[in-house]
Amino acid sequence: MYRRMALAAAALLVCAGCGSDEAGNPPDYGKLPPPPPPVIPAQPAEFWSKVPQDPNQRTEVAQATRQVDVCALLPRDTLAKLGEVKSVTVGLDSCRAIIGSDTAGEGSTLTWHATLLSSQSTSGRGVTSQIGAASVRTVPDRDTGEPRACGATARFPSSAAFYLGLSTPGKNPCTVADELMPGMIERWLQSPKQGTSPDTAPTVLLGADPCTVRGKLAGAVPGDEQRLTQCLFDYRGEKITVSYEYRVPEYLAANSTEDKIDGRTVHRSVSVYDSSIPIYTAAVGPELPAESTAFGRRIPVVEVVAATDDVAKDVMAQALTLFPQR
Repeated sequence: MYRRMALAAAALLVCAGCGSDEAGNPPDYGKLPPPPPPVIPAQPAEFWSKVPQDPNQRTEVAQATRQVDVCALLPRDTLAKLGEVKSVTVGLDSCRAIIGSDTAGEGSTLTWHATLLSSQSTSGRGVTSQIGAASVRTVPDRDTGEPRACGATARFPSSAAFYLGLSTPGKNPCTVADELMPGMIERWLQSPKQGTSPDTAPTVLLGADPCTVRGKLAGAVPGDEQRLTQCLFDYRGEKITVSYEYRVPEYLAANSTEDKIDGRTVHRSVSVYDSSIPIYTAAVGPELPAESTAFGRRIPVVEVVAATDDVAKDVMAQALTLFPQR
């Protein structure tokens, strides 16, 4: 059930407006100043080398991972060594750089994101190496010949990890990955806080824990799985998924019906896998600058998936209190 709900939450690109003025018009998100990102003390390097022993420690690792500015792992001066940096764009926990050419297939593309991994596969194609405390798995896109693309994952004993995927025409992408990973690992160990990179766009969701709402729901039971931008838990006899992400503003009302929760606008849709599963989505902050994201404009949203409307609206009502209207 968790997996079905998580897939549903990831697949359906709908979201909702957040508040309105006295005339009933939606706010101009582009003119609203974003709030500052949350700030917690940076973790010392040895933190990432400790294996968590209980759920509380795993939660601590997840929250510390959210605070790492992933774009800071490959600053522009490092990227510039590969060629002219055309653009650096962001997701909630990811970064993407285009280098050398804006024409598809000609320039280099690098994408990297933070994640959590309980373990790391060592089977099949690929090579595993150790760089300091991190285990690094490098996997080319083909078994023989020069790879066209390559992926490298660095995992720390804490279960915090980051992934780098790249295509570098004219250069072996796995060789480039091998050259970049030591510096990325070193920067991760410095725990660069959100906002360290000038390319990171500040939003209300940056570094935020989607499980915070659970503390506002009496009787909520944590799930076993830790994720960075989703929280899975049991509440009122139902499996709940709360997701934080950036969505396309044009989809605010697509395939959904508008509703109100405590005066806030939300949109109700249903799972593409099971039409009996309701999905409630709400915009919770101002729009990101158009040039800051890979494929145009995005807006921060919260999404709640449950088995019934009553429970989903209950969870969403509490989630919205975490993001007061500005």
